[in-house]
Amino acid sequence: MTFDKDKYEKRLAFRLDRFSGKFMSNTKWTKLFETLSRNKETVNKCLEKSIWDEQLREIHIPPIEEFTETFHDTGFKDGINQPSNFKEIEWIEFPSKWTISRQMRGQTLEPHKYEQDIIKIKNEIDRIGQLETGLDNEKLIVYGYK
Repeated sequence: MTFDKDKYEKRLAFRLDRFSGKFMSNTKWTKLFETLSRNKETVNKCLEKSIWDEQLREIHIPPIEEFTETFHDTGFKDGINQPSNFKEIEWIEFPSKWTISRQMRGQTLEPHKYEQDIIKIKNEIDRIGQLETGLDNEKLIVYGYK
């Protein structure tokens, strides 16, 4: 199966037409993810919402020394090492709290509970410049489109 770039571009344009606002460019996304990598000790979980579906996927934020192994000028490699384009990101989300269920030998164990300081993350993000964000007690969102 060959990649049909024209078909992809038409499909992408059609999908993006449903949004009224575009807030990010490849340069802004790169600056954002670079800032997150420089502050890796603060960022424990980052989720990406694609324009193509409703699923949230985790984006690995590497330490700054490994930034170029994950990110490039127009996108990043997802968890399966498939390239994703920045222009396909509807938003990224930083939850303030989350749990991970655990089981061992058929028994349910107490879940692991995690937290991250989304105010601290927002303060670091705000140093980049004006980005379209949403913040409440549960999460911080940086919008690519609305």
